[in-house]
Amino acid sequence: MTLASPRGAATRWLRPVRALLALGAAAVTAAAAAAPWTLTGTLGTHDPNIYKTSTTWWIFETTDNNGIGVKYSADGRNWKQGVPIFGSGLSWWRNYTAADKPAQVWAPGCGEWNGMGYCYYAVSRFGTQNSAIGLTTSAGGIAAGRWVDQGPVVTSTTGNTYNAIDPALARTAGGSPYLVYGSFWNGIFIRPVSSTTLKPSGTAVNIARDNVNGIENGFVISRATNGTTWYYLFASKNACCQGANSTYRIVVGRSSSITGPYVDKNGVAMMSGGGTVLASSGSRFKGPGGQSLLSNGSVMAWHAYDAWNNGAPVLFINNVTWGSDGWPLPVW
Repeated sequence: MTLASPRGAATRWLRPVRALLALGAAAVTAAAAAAPWTLTGTLGTHDPNIYKTSTTWWIFETTDNNGIGVKYSADGRNWKQGVPIFGSGLSWWRNYTAADKPAQVWAPGCGEWNGMGYCYYAVSRFGTQNSAIGLTTSAGGIAAGRWVDQGPVVTSTTGNTYNAIDPALARTAGGSPYLVYGSFWNGIFIRPVSSTTLKPSGTAVNIARDNVNGIENGFVISRATNGTTWYYLFASKNACCQGANSTYRIVVGRSSSITGPYVDKNGVAMMSGGGTVLASSGSRFKGPGGQSLLSNGSVMAWHAYDAWNNGAPVLFINNVTWGSDGWPLPVW
């Protein structure tokens, strides 16, 4: 997430979330072929990372100064706020976070890998590329809650072509893990990680860039269509974090290789500003972005800002409908 310039290059903040009502009526107002799900409970969120285990739905989220935020639900509709991971922060974070926000975490990317829970997350200082992506793992999975920090796995500083934030794990069709990350500057990158430790083990490849609007929050899934495996790169463009003035929109491109090149539905390269729009601002809810999907591409979660409630960021979830041409249809 970012303002009109990168999340490391402008003031980043979260608007306070007031008492939000169940979004049933609000969801219906969104313009889409199918309305987002009706949600209840604790719906204030930023950068929601959705994940589903056999019995529980999870959201991992940005916090203002409270570690890695966690929500959970038995059905994906009624959400409760859970106990944050490392809610008081870790000592090494202070090398990257602002002095008054020592436990601020951005855009975690969490799930399970070979029975192990994992969370990538970003810590950064406003106005700089002084950023790090950390990794924490939990033996026995997410629900076990045995989180052990593995330290920083990607870092950036002034002069790097990327900003080390917005991490998300991706997988090839054969099961090899990759880490997607980056924001503004040269955009979004992807690099292989160890299948044992989930730490980077190879060279980063630049897969999306937009020098006019900016691009971040990369999220990659694979999906087979008519016998062909495609990799889909979902991303957020434009400005977030300005409440009702936010101009984020969710876009997508695809490639036959996880490392690209990715193009949008019109054939425009995502390295040249391409991206087919899946969600943009409506009359009430502005700046949809910070998106994530279940690994099979069936469900997407995102945040948008409520212009009728002081620009508070709100959770949205919807089914993803895929066309016969292999492209996802707008979710909103």
